[in-house]
Amino acid sequence: MNQSFYNFTIGADALRFTFISEGPRPVEKVVLYTDTDWPDFYILSLADLEPDGELNYLSARNNGDLERIMATVAQTLLAFFAHYPAAQVAFAGSTPSRTRLYQIVLARELQAASDKFVISGLLNEAIVPFVTNQTCDGFVVSLPPSAGVS
Repeated sequence: MNQSFYNFTIGADALRFTFISEGPRPVEKVVLYTDTDWPDFYILSLADLEPDGELNYLSARNNGDLERIMATVAQTLLAFFAHYPAAQVAFAGSTPSRTRLYQIVLARELQAASDKFVISGLLNEAIVPFVTNQTCDGFVVSLPPSAGVS
């Protein structure tokens, strides 16, 4: 992604990132990488941080900065992989329409991102090659083998 991105703060363990989505209703966003029971497998989540400290995974602020938010999430992936190069990161939208939106963004950015990431689809609980027009349940991102990960 060659779009501009927001400056973000990296948590001490590189599993939590925060940034401010600017626009008519500025809002603090949180990108979380949650460890799973599978070795080197994480779940990526994007949420709004509410004033009471709760994370809201369903809000739609419509600040007009979707491209910049997606570019920021991509930048957090790079920072995350700098700490966890062997990791695989799975994600899906909090709703089917958001998962579809992510698929559209990934399809559009696939060629530009392919030198930085390996992008796969999740389909019926299996990791499959990402195909532009195939509906996926979610996605998995990892570093390419050339990144020095064995």
